Amino acid sequence: MEPLTQALLGASVARVAAPELGRRALIWGALVGMAPDLDVMLAPLHGGYGELLYHRGTTHSLWFGLVVGPMLGWLSWRVWDPAGKTALRSWVLVCVLALFTHPLLDWFTPYGTQLLAPFSRMRFALNGVGIIDPFYTGILAIGLFAPAALGLARAAPRRVGIALVLSSLYLVGGVGLNELARVDTARALGAAPAEVRVYPTLLQPFMRRVVARHDDRVWVGWHTTLALGCPFGESFAPPAATRESALLESTWQGQMMRWFAMDEVVVHTSDLPDGGAVVEMEDLRYSMPGQPAARSMWGVRAR
Repeated sequence: MEPLTQALLGASVARVAAPELGRRALIWGALVGMAPDLDVMLAPLHGGYGELLYHRGTTHSLWFGLVVGPMLGWLSWRVWDPAGKTALRSWVLVCVLALFTHPLLDWFTPYGTQLLAPFSRMRFALNGVGIIDPFYTGILAIGLFAPAALGLARAAPRRVGIALVLSSLYLVGGVGLNELARVDTARALGAAPAEVRVYPTLLQPFMRRVVARHDDRVWVGWHTTLALGCPFGESFAPPAATRESALLESTWQGQMMRWFAMDEVVVHTSDLPDGGAVVEMEDLRYSMPGQPAARSMWGVRAR
């Protein structure tokens, strides 16, 4: 998720876990909640492929918050409370939870999060919500700011806790919508697909993108919970492998793109008048209605 939502989540868990810290918990929880995304500073490496390789890597692993959190908590305690008027435990709890919940939230998106990095580069994705979801963000924002606006500051931790529960149910509900779309699409396609994958779309929680592979074809389309049994899309035969596409697949960049897309790719080869060729590896997880089924929003292109 984008930094604003991660800041709201960090502030929310800090407010509930350490209400005795007051506004300091909100501020520090928000800052620490965004901190794992500092790995985007490595994006320019490898000709720009550092964005794929390092973002949501080690700083997003499950162990990172448990190991780095206590050290960051001690440092924040020394800086924010040099007189020692508040408990060290509270600061440690804020930092551990803010760092730990960051990758958990990213896990629900289709981007893929390396929860075991650097020991394993496996990407995990539950595909429950898009990388931008104003509905989820709005639930957290209301829980944080509505109590103060209504003069109910004393009840803020409890109300923020309710917002955390509701927002978590929203995430789980997104995973449920995916499973509903998967089963419904498989039934509508008739012939049993070898594999059906479902992905959230931006700003439309009830609309899901579906990629199904069955027989020797790929079906790409859309499913809405508001019209069960009626997924719409089109199928195509995967482009035949060529010498040029094999060359792209053998490069580090091609392998990186396939790994990043979690194998949800299709590779096109187009001949050029000068005897060369353009090879494009498309990430089928991301597209917009109206695009050809075999195309996506981004990928990697080689000449």
